Amino acid sequence: MKHTKFSNPKELQDSGEVNVWLQNNIDGITDKPISVSMNNDGTIQEIEIGKKLTSAEKKIITDKFPELEGKEIEV
Repeated sequence: MKHTKFSNPKELQDSGEVNVWLQNNIDGITDKPISVSMNNDGTIQEIEIGKKLTSAEKKIITDKFPELEGKEIEV
């Protein structure tokens, strides 16, 4: 039987996996506090890292998680 199927799996399924991805892809944060919150649909709601990131580091994150583009908050 022929059929049609669409699939859009998330590579990173939970906040723990996102945390590990961040530690592996952003230098100097393995010893910093990291908080990750996710929406029910698997998109990132919030990431907070206990380090001031460079523009390049921020771009790495927004390239991976485009839902965060333009949503940085000054703290």
